[in-house]
Amino acid sequence: MPTKTTCRIGSDVDLLSRLQLEGALAQLDNTARKRSVEFTTFDDPSLFEDSRTQPGTPARIALLLNALLSGELDALAIDAVHVPMNIPSGLTIGAITRRKTPYDALISNEDLILDELPDGAAVVANSYRREVQMLCYRKDLRIVQSKGSLDSIVQKVQAGNVDAAVIAAADMEYLNRHDSIVELLTNSVCIPVSGQGALALLVRSCDESFRDELQVINDPATYSCLRAEWAFLEDLGVENTDLVGVVGTIEHKALEVEGVLPVPDVNEKIHFMVKGHLGQEEELGRTLASEILENGGRE
Repeated sequence: MPTKTTCRIGSDVDLLSRLQLEGALAQLDNTARKRSVEFTTFDDPSLFEDSRTQPGTPARIALLLNALLSGELDALAIDAVHVPMNIPSGLTIGAITRRKTPYDALISNEDLILDELPDGAAVVANSYRREVQMLCYRKDLRIVQSKGSLDSIVQKVQAGNVDAAVIAAADMEYLNRHDSIVELLTNSVCIPVSGQGALALLVRSCDESFRDELQVINDPATYSCLRAEWAFLEDLGVENTDLVGVVGTIEHKALEVEGVLPVPDVNEKIHFMVKGHLGQEEELGRTLASEILENGGRE
């Protein structure tokens, strides 16, 4: 029997990234097929010696992508939220895993839903996209920033240091803390960031065998939604993807894409939705971007 080729899959070192990687490896282990590739976890602390690059930052993502390009690792598991709009030449997507809950969620220290929070409630919303959308829904909220991990934010809420926090529901699922969620926020309240809830596995374009093997955990439906979301971002022309919200959903073979552009300073938003069929992913994303740009977004 020929010796198996080893594919070293890396990720960032924070807890959430490691849990996402473990989930991908578990999916690969559960696929019943003989493989010529053995998947192993890549660990090299030297990649992160520069403490100035924090998990999730553009500098950190660039560092991980360079490690893949240079051959230090063979595949990279990365939250689809952080997939750059223009993937570096020489890299390609090996798989997009099945999406967990893509929406934002609310946790609160007294298990109150958004409409039940007291006037002037202090709410953590660590992104411009979330902040403006929350204030559009309730102008009385006091939006605060909170540094640290998701766990630390949950602890601040539970300790009563803040009244509530808006977080990604999928991240709570990965951390097995979904029981702390008191409410999933609908798109009418807060549209999530592109890619939320999905994991991307990137490989070098020349490593076709690794890409082919990873395809067993690729979820076509999730990939279709993300293609529409990425087309929206590209046509909208934003570099920081968390400045806008967009999410694609599939129901009865129809693709629906909903997007929002928060308007600075006035706490307003431009919000549109388009519908179409599978196979029209890029077209729908571009149409949505056009609707938003033509209705005040360009200004």
